[in-house]
Amino acid sequence: MRLIATNALVATIIAAISLTSTSSFVAAEEYWSEQDVPLVPQSFKITNLLRTLDLSKPIIREITSAAVQNTAEQDQTEYYFPVDQAYADNLAFISAENRKTKEALEVTKDDKFYDAQFQYYKIKLATPLPPGEKVQITVRSSLTNLIHAFPTHVGQAEKQKFVFFGNPFALTAYPASKQKTTVVTPNNVLEVHEHPEEVDVVVKNNQVILGPYNDVNSLEHGIFEVQYEMTGAVPHIRHFRREIEVSQWGNNLAVEEHYNFVNQGAELKGQFSRIDYQRNPMGIREGNGVLGFQTKIPKLARDIYYRDEIGNISTSAIAHQPDHVQLMLKPRFPLFGGWNTTWYIGYNTPLDGYLRKVTGTDKHILKVPVFSPMPDTTYEDVEIRVVLPEGAKNVKAVLPFEVNEIEYSTTKTYMDSAGRSTVTILASNLIEDHAQDLFIEYEYSQVSYLTKPLAAATMLMAIYATSIVFSRLDFNIGGSTLKK
Repeated sequence: MRLIATNALVATIIAAISLTSTSSFVAAEEYWSEQDVPLVPQSFKITNLLRTLDLSKPIIREITSAAVQNTAEQDQTEYYFPVDQAYADNLAFISAENRKTKEALEVTKDDKFYDAQFQYYKIKLATPLPPGEKVQITVRSSLTNLIHAFPTHVGQAEKQKFVFFGNPFALTAYPASKQKTTVVTPNNVLEVHEHPEEVDVVVKNNQVILGPYNDVNSLEHGIFEVQYEMTGAVPHIRHFRREIEVSQWGNNLAVEEHYNFVNQGAELKGQFSRIDYQRNPMGIREGNGVLGFQTKIPKLARDIYYRDEIGNISTSAIAHQPDHVQLMLKPRFPLFGGWNTTWYIGYNTPLDGYLRKVTGTDKHILKVPVFSPMPDTTYEDVEIRVVLPEGAKNVKAVLPFEVNEIEYSTTKTYMDSAGRSTVTILASNLIEDHAQDLFIEYEYSQVSYLTKPLAAATMLMAIYATSIVFSRLDFNIGGSTLKK
């Protein structure tokens, strides 16, 4: 079934772009056709499932709400949610909740049922589910880098189009009696293609409704394609580095953030015309150019600075809000698809709003945000570096999500003796959902407060003693060694 006809050239290009995605579906179908049952224990049956794919932003949001019934003879506490391995690197965030009570459920990656085709996530139910009983589970996931500009190049004020490839069936580890998928786009749907052809498709303005489907097998696969228009940029931070320095002696938290930004929208066709931009400045909003950036910093931030590669950014402003400071930066020129830029910002803020001492002990707990996100932006490579006061020991970092690596090291700065404990966190594929709090626990005794002043006093005394000795030396040729 083809809803809107297209020429052969367009179909060929779409097929070429979708080759990678479709190959994973075909491989999955061939793999599971050789299996008797899925690896996950079949303890549940899904009586009804509603799935929503939100394509209105560059980051795809998927919401799967399922009514689940326990078909086993024992109480069940673990529900499994599969993700195609082809999308494992695209999955940025996943969470689950009880749809009825809105209670958050624990979600962990499960390696027990890992295989080459699917990665399973284990969802722990709040209470054991007795045989025959039902529970409603909602799973929310965010996927990045899954939409493709089509065509790949557009004019300066021309609207960009995107194509998305997906599975018309909600991927589940259990059979479903009934399920339906709704795809939401930012504007009216341009085209829809689906395979197999017998699947039911309904298009209503900016929505594509797939299904409802009855008696869907577990891990069922198919292919559908959606083409749509989307104005605005596809913001992406290729590298983000955040450096945090803690000074308990000075009651100060110093923060510096470095950004390497690229617009991943359709690339600019031809050259940028300043004349056309000045003649029709609103026309760029119909395309994908980036005119500026906005980020939030703490309310009590002071000594704020911001620089790009060659100095101060052309236009910048600060707006004080009731609970934060809004920092607005505007580059020297609009950033079209494929264009990139770098900059960094920094500020100081009082430490007492982020540090707490456990009563009766030397234990301190530092609570700082992982980062201050920009809306609808993906972060490819993230490095968070926290430098603690000299004398801090037994350091432990606690994060609310998985990261690639946590390194513990020592950093030496001016007037340090033994160096300062440092925590470096490396992560990838982060989005604004990851803008949560990072906790760092460490021990810091009262004696440690004297480390810095004692080091300063020792250095001053050494300089003073050296100056006394040198002042008494006689450097005249043939003179005595010391003055009388």
